[in-house]
Amino acid sequence: MSRAGRFLVVTAAWAMPVAWIAVALLSGPSDGTAVSSSSIDEDQRWGTGVRVLRAYGDTPLIEGDTVLRIDGRTVEDWLSDGGSGSWSDGDAPLYEIRRPAAEIDHEIDIEVPLTRYPIGDAILANLSTVSLAPLLLGFASFAFWRRPGSAASRSFLAGAALMSGGLTSWPLGLGAIDLAGARGVWPQLVGEGAFALGLGALLLSAVALGTPPGWLRHRPWVVPAVVALPYGGYLVWVLTVVNRADDQPDRLQDLVTVAVPALAAALPAMLLVLVVTYLRAQDTVDRLALRLLLLAVVGGLAARVLLVDLPAGLGDAALVPWEILGPPLVGAVLCSVVVAMLRFRLEEIEPTVRRALVQALLATLVGSVFVAVAGAVNLASDTSFDAMVAGGVVALLLLPVAVGLQRAVRRLVYGDRAFPGRVVSELRRLDPLTAPEEALEETLRVLARRLQLSYASIEVFGEGGLDQIEASIGEKRGRTTDIDLVAGGATLGRMRLQVAVGRDPFGPGDRRLLADVGSQVGALVQAVAINRELQRSRQRIVSAREEERRRVRRDLHDGLGPSLATLAMGLDSARDLLDEDPAKAAVLLGQLSDQTRAEITEVRRVIDGLRPPALDQLGLVTALRQRADQHNLAGDTTARDGLAWSVEADDDLEPLPAAVEVAAYRIVLEAVANAVRHSEAGSCAVSLRRDGDALRIEVRDSGVGMPADPAPGVGLTSMRERTEELGGTCTVSSAPGGTVVTVRLPLGAPSQESTR
Repeated sequence: MSRAGRFLVVTAAWAMPVAWIAVALLSGPSDGTAVSSSSIDEDQRWGTGVRVLRAYGDTPLIEGDTVLRIDGRTVEDWLSDGGSGSWSDGDAPLYEIRRPAAEIDHEIDIEVPLTRYPIGDAILANLSTVSLAPLLLGFASFAFWRRPGSAASRSFLAGAALMSGGLTSWPLGLGAIDLAGARGVWPQLVGEGAFALGLGALLLSAVALGTPPGWLRHRPWVVPAVVALPYGGYLVWVLTVVNRADDQPDRLQDLVTVAVPALAAALPAMLLVLVVTYLRAQDTVDRLALRLLLLAVVGGLAARVLLVDLPAGLGDAALVPWEILGPPLVGAVLCSVVVAMLRFRLEEIEPTVRRALVQALLATLVGSVFVAVAGAVNLASDTSFDAMVAGGVVALLLLPVAVGLQRAVRRLVYGDRAFPGRVVSELRRLDPLTAPEEALEETLRVLARRLQLSYASIEVFGEGGLDQIEASIGEKRGRTTDIDLVAGGATLGRMRLQVAVGRDPFGPGDRRLLADVGSQVGALVQAVAINRELQRSRQRIVSAREEERRRVRRDLHDGLGPSLATLAMGLDSARDLLDEDPAKAAVLLGQLSDQTRAEITEVRRVIDGLRPPALDQLGLVTALRQRADQHNLAGDTTARDGLAWSVEADDDLEPLPAAVEVAAYRIVLEAVANAVRHSEAGSCAVSLRRDGDALRIEVRDSGVGMPADPAPGVGLTSMRERTEELGGTCTVSSAPGGTVVTVRLPLGAPSQESTR
C-alpha cells in the first residue's frame, strides 16, 4: 500500500470515532450528568431512581444524587412511554432527587437547566479514561503504518477505532434527561455495540498474528465467527438475565449492557488463542512474539486485578486508582503488542519484559498481602487501616534510601570490595595493546583506587614464551595477599596486594572478588605478553624482508648491473667494428653471447633465492622427491654412512598456500641436511599429511639421536623461525633409533611468501 493509501486509512480510523462521538453527544440537550448504564452493579440499576455517577459543567446536580422524578414522572413512566419527552436547550425541568447527607438522605426538588453537552468539561473530568482512546489509536496506527499488508495490523487498527467509539457508553454516556427522551438510549447502545465489535476485531488480530500468512484467506468463515464471538457473550447475557427483570427500566438496562458480557467472552477466547498458537508455533521469532503478547495481556490483567479490583472488593478503595494506573499500564501493554506485531528486536525486548513483569508481580503480591494483613489487623483491633497503609508506603519509599545509604557507607569503608562486578568491569576496559609496563601499572592503579590498597605488584614469570615483566606501586609493609594469575589453565604470574592501613584486610568473604580479579588480570597479562611477542615477530619479519631486499639489491647492483653495463659497451663496440673489421666484430659478438648466457644464469640464481622454481614447476611433494632422488643418486660425500632419504605424502595434500609451500620445502631440506651432518644415520623418512587445518611434517632419521644438552644451531633456529612466522610449532626430540623433527604449519596462515 502506498503512503497516500496508508495516510487515508489512518485518517479515517481517527476521524470515525471523533465524528461519531460528536454526533452522539450533540444530538440532544444535556443536563450535565452521566448516570449508571451497566446493570452488572446492583447499586447502579435503574429502578425507583437513577444514580448520578458524574456531573459536568454548571449543572446543580452532584455526584451521588439519585434522580427519582423528572417533571413529576418517574424513570419507569418515561421509559414505559418510550422516552417520548421533547426537550431542547434552555428548558429547565424540575428534578426530584435524593441527595446523600451526613446523617440521613433527604429529597429535594431542583430545576436543572438543559444545555448542549459539555464535551470539554466531560473530557477534562475523565482525562485518564478518555486518553486511552488516542493511546490505543496511536499504537494501532503505528503498527498499520509499518506493516499495512498484515491482517493483524489491519484488524488492530479497526478494533482501536471501534473501541474508541465506545466512549459514548462510558464515561461520555447517558444523562438522566436522556432516559426522559432527550437523546434516548441509542448512543449508549451503539457505543457499547461498537466496543463489542472492536473486541472482535482485536480477537481477529490475535488469530491473524498466530497463524501463517494466507491462513485466514483460505478459511473465510473464521473472520465472521471470530468477530461475532463477543456478541455471543452478549447473547448469553440477554438469554439468562433480561427475562428475569421485573420492570421496564431493569429490562432496558440489561439490554443496553453489551460491553461487559462481550468482554467476558472475548478475553478468555483471546488468551486461549494465544496459548494454542504459542504451543503450535515452530518458528523461534513467532514463539517470542506470542509469548510477549501473553505476558502483556496476562500481566496487564493481573495488575488490574491485584491493584484495583481485589483491593476495592476487600476494602473501600483500590490500592492504585485506575485513573492513575490505567494510561501507563495500557501503554505498556500496547507497546508490547506493537513490538510483537512488528517483530522488532524480540530477542532483547521479550526477556526484558518477562523479567520486569515477574518483578512487578512479586512487588504487587507483596503489596496486596500487606494490604490484606492491614485490613485484618484493622478488623481485629482499633488500629487505623489508613495509618498502617501510610506507614507501609513510607517504609517502602524509605527502603531504597536505606539500601542506597548502606551501599554508600560500605563503599566508603571497604571501597568496591562488595561490588566485584564494578572492579572487573573497569579492568576489562583497560587496553592491552599499550606498552606492557604501562598496561600493568594502569591495572595496579585501578585496583589500588577501587580496593583501597597501599601496595600492589604484578610479576610475570616469563615462561611459555612470555617475557619476565614486573610492575608495582606503593611500598610493601608486612604480609601481602597473593593471587595467582591464571589464563587458559596456565599460571602466568603472581599479584601481591596489601590493604591500606586502617582498612580491613581481605577475608574469606573476598574470595570471589580475588578470584575474579586474578582471572581478569591474568587474561590481561597474557594479552599484553602476546601483544609484545607479536610486535617482536613483526619486527623480525620486517627485518628479514629488508635484509632480503638488501641482498637482492646487492646482487643486482654489484653483479648483474656492472655485467649488463659491460655487455652494453661490448655491443656498441661490435656495432662500430661491423664496417671496419667484420671478423673481429663476430669474435666480439660471440664473447658477448657467452656473457649473456652467464648473466641469465645469474638472474636465475637470484630468482631461485626468492622462491624455489621447482615449487612452481612441480609442486611441493614432487619437488622434494626430485631433491631426494638427486641426493640418493649422487651419493653425497658428506654423508658418513651414505644416508638416503625418501618422501611420503597423502594424495590430497596439495594445493597448499604459497607461504606454507616455501616454509615446508626449506624446513624439510634443512632437517635432512642436519641429519646428513650430525645424525650418522643411514636413512631418513619425510612424511607430509594434512592434520585438520594444518600441514604436519615429520622428518625421522635412524641416527644417534639428540645430545643430552643440545645447543641450538643455525639449522634448528632457522626451522623454528620459519615455523613461528606462520604461527606454527616446531619440536625436535630423540626417539628410539634416531631423531624426530615434527612441524605443524597452519594452512590458514597469511599468504606471505618466505624468501629465505
